[in-house]
Amino acid sequence: MVKVFKKEKAKYEVLHSYNRILEMWSTEFQEMDVPTMYGMTHCIASGNNSNPPLLLFHGVGDNSAVMWMLNMKELSKYFYCIAVDTIGGPGKSVPNDNFTKKKFDQVQWISEILNYFNLEKVSLAGVSNGAYMVYNYAAANSGRVKKVICMEGGMVTKPIQTMLRTILLMFPEIMIPTHTNLLRILKKLSSPSSNLFDRYPIIAEHLILLMKSHNQQAMFAHKLVKYDRASGIAIRNKLYFLIAEHQIDMKKDLMDILKKDEFHYKVIADAGHGINHEQPDTINNEMIRFLLEQ
Repeated sequence: MVKVFKKEKAKYEVLHSYNRILEMWSTEFQEMDVPTMYGMTHCIASGNNSNPPLLLFHGVGDNSAVMWMLNMKELSKYFYCIAVDTIGGPGKSVPNDNFTKKKFDQVQWISEILNYFNLEKVSLAGVSNGAYMVYNYAAANSGRVKKVICMEGGMVTKPIQTMLRTILLMFPEIMIPTHTNLLRILKKLSSPSSNLFDRYPIIAEHLILLMKSHNQQAMFAHKLVKYDRASGIAIRNKLYFLIAEHQIDMKKDLMDILKKDEFHYKVIADAGHGINHEQPDTINNEMIRFLLEQ
């Protein structure tokens, strides 16, 4: 069975911090464990279950507690939000022996979550790797998808190059992963005008803890599917992309696709990779408007 955390002690530190962050959500929620063929998937539900359903997916080194801390209160007024801890990620989901690169099917896994909640058709939203996941699900299974919001990600054309660009952003600090250097990495990924970590130091502390604790090899079972133009254009009207202005040159491949194939997108000023943390009100408003408009 894949080891999600580097050490058992680190796992308990992360889960303790996870619960502390949930206490700051400022809205009611329910945690639940969803059985799937790839292991137990932890979800956090918030909002009236008679509202339109919205599944939320976080980034590759995050979890649902920290990712939606500044968004859930507002989003849950309009949607039945189900925030999913990606299996293999540093949250509360627990993979089993079927969670391998050979056996794992990301689309099947998401469908099992929908089936558990008896949802025939849903809207999806994700940040970074979560944006790729929701795009990929919509492209593969569009009949179960109403609308999709991709933040700071989406289609992948050159997976190895994309990964190398991300790694290079972390140099040289990642070579000596002290608390100070890991905080510098977070700030490099953020807009220069952001004061996110001054306002919410608990977010910085949790993300640093995740960087120290997560065994990122646990995410290798999530295979990347390259962008297929015909599949993307077929669902174009269901998609909305929110792209941070900071380091937009690093997203040239994605931006070229969005422009060339005329996808609906918006560049968010004064936002970095943590787009929904740095500009929560703007992102909440954009999400609510797009998902509810006829």
